[in-house]
Amino acid sequence: MFQKRDMSIVDWILFFILMAIPLLNIVVFIMLLVSPKTCPSLKSYLIVFLILIVIIGLSWATILASIMNTID
Repeated sequence: MFQKRDMSIVDWILFFILMAIPLLNIVVFIMLLVSPKTCPSLKSYLIVFLILIVIIGLSWATILASIMNTID
């Protein structure tokens, strides 16, 4: 389904519905990211999304570490 050159609006809507389902979203995310047949635009979206997740996680870790240091 996500292997076409260009994804239709219905494909994108289905993708976002799948991403809204807990635990299934992680499986679909990894499956689409490692598949060589995934649509190039979707793969680019997944890579950018992964980078944002890492940046947000590091930001939260930094903020929580600074808060924990000010409590002591």
